[in-house]
Order: sequence, then C-alpha cells, then structure tokens
Amino acid sequence: MLMNSTKLMFMMFLTLSTVMVYSSSSFIMSWLSMEINLISFLPIITKSKKMKDQSMKYFIIQSLSSSMMLLSIIMNFKIETPINFENLMMMSLMMKMGMIPFHLWILSFMEKLTWMKCLLMNTIQKLSPIVIISQMINFKTTILPMVLSLFMAPISMIKVNSIKKMMTYSSIYNSPWMISSIYISKNVFMLFFLIYSTMNFLFSKKMNEQNIMFFNQITEKTSSSKINLMINLISMSGMPPTMGFFPKWIILSKMNEISILISIMMLFSTIISSFIYLKILSSILLNQSTKKKFFKSMNFNETELVMNLMGTINFILFKPN
Repeated sequence: MLMNSTKLMFMMFLTLSTVMVYSSSSFIMSWLSMEINLISFLPIITKSKKMKDQSMKYFIIQSLSSSMMLLSIIMNFKIETPINFENLMMMSLMMKMGMIPFHLWILSFMEKLTWMKCLLMNTIQKLSPIVIISQMINFKTTILPMVLSLFMAPISMIKVNSIKKMMTYSSIYNSPWMISSIYISKNVFMLFFLIYSTMNFLFSKKMNEQNIMFFNQITEKTSSSKINLMINLISMSGMPPTMGFFPKWIILSKMNEISILISIMMLFSTIISSFIYLKILSSILLNQSTKKKFFKSMNFNETELVMNLMGTINFILFKPN
C-alpha cells in the first residue's frame, strides 16, 4: 500500500481514534471515536470503481451497527427497559467486527481488498470494538458469541479455496481469544495482539510479494516458499511450540480461574482449527505442479523460523502466574 500524504493523514486519524477509544471514560466519546475511525478508514480502502461498491457496503454496515450502539447507550440511561442494553450493544459490536453470525459481509469485503488493507482490517480495526466490549459488557454476555465464533469459523474454513477468506475466518476465530485476553489483563491482551499482528504482517507481506490469492497458486511455488507458508499458518493456528501458541497458553491458564468450561471450549476449538490448517497444508505440500518452473528459485526466508524459535524460548523463560 503506497503511502502518500493524504493516506498518511488518514492513517494518523485512524490510529488516533483507536487511542481515543482506549482512553475515553464515557459512552458518547467511545461512540464518537469509532465514527472518526470509520470516516478515516473509508478513504484508505477507496481506490477503484470496484472498491467504491465495497466501501459503500462497509459504510452501510458500520453505520447500522453504530446506530444500534447509540440506541443501546440511550437505553442504558433509562431506568426500566424491556430489552437489556448489553445484548443490543454486543450485537452492534459483533456486526462491526464481523463475528459469527454477522460475518457474511466481511467475507466478500475482504476479497476485494489488497493484502495490506486486509492486514488493517484484521488488526487495527478490531481494537476499538474489543476495548468497548471489555468496558461496557459483562463477560457472561459474551460467552455465546465467543463459542459460536470459536467453533463455526474453523469448520467454515474447510471448503474455502481463497486465502483471503481463510484469513478472514482465522481473524473471526482469533477474536474470542482477544476478547478473553482483555478481560484477563490489558498486558495479556497487548501481548496477544502484538504477536498476532506480527504473524499477520509476515503472512500478508509474503502473499503480497508473491501475488498469491488462492491455494492452487502455491503448488507452483518452490519448496522453500511452501515451508515458509506452513510455518506461518501453523503459528497463526496456535500449535505448540510456535510463537502463536505462547499467548494462547497464557490465556488458557488464566481463563481456568474465570471459567473452566470456556477454557475447555477454547482448547477443543484450537484442536479443530489446527487439524484444518494441517489438512490445508498437507494438500499444498503433497501436490506438485507439472508446469516447468521458469521463475528463479527463491532463497529460504529465515524470519518465520526465527520468530517461532522465539516461541520455544518463551516457553523456557516465562511461566504464567
């Protein structure tokens, strides 16, 4: 994503609005900060005529969810309400994040974005709703949406052929982990978010450099490229002893003190997602293209290997208290 002065300005507003949500102490300020975030993000994603339709779709969905959020805030000021405002607030924030069952819009939307803009959707754009969930909603209200996303997202990933859709389902699957981590501790949340963002950045950068959109394109790549992809996906799925498992291990150990049932569900969903990732990777690694490879063989990139070896070192040095 090329950064001219206009995009740089909107990126600054995007970051500033996220910080405003994190530091605000009132409902109205949080809502206003999310509106600034929406207005800042729209010019970033609007580039071609094809994206103008998608940006309008994004604007309508976000506006609808913001209206629901504002309605829930107004309901909260009333003494007696027939509907619990937390349920309406949770629905609006789920719609903003694209969590199941409000996820259909984000699948088609992410398909049209570039890889770097997909990275923004999977990382920075999730911060504000997650912070508001932790500030305004009771943990018990979030259990059902979290369980739905934990189990439905990996299962929906089985028949997917597009890598961007796979990344979207992976983002939906990791959203309950982010929500759980911020209820445990802000430090745990920042650790998980930092590692998750780093893994997403490495993966998106690689896909962007090699211009890969679908899994069948990977079969034409060299063995070193396939191994790099395998290391990235295994780490993002949270398999031990990779770097991606290290924050999830901390979240699971802390979640036992809050709810053993939720931690068991998280563990089972991790097993399901790891199995599906391995199934995808096995088909990629075993399939070989019959085309003659005229392109230059790429050197093995050691970034992913070093990052995941750091995960093994973290197991040795750190223990969750």
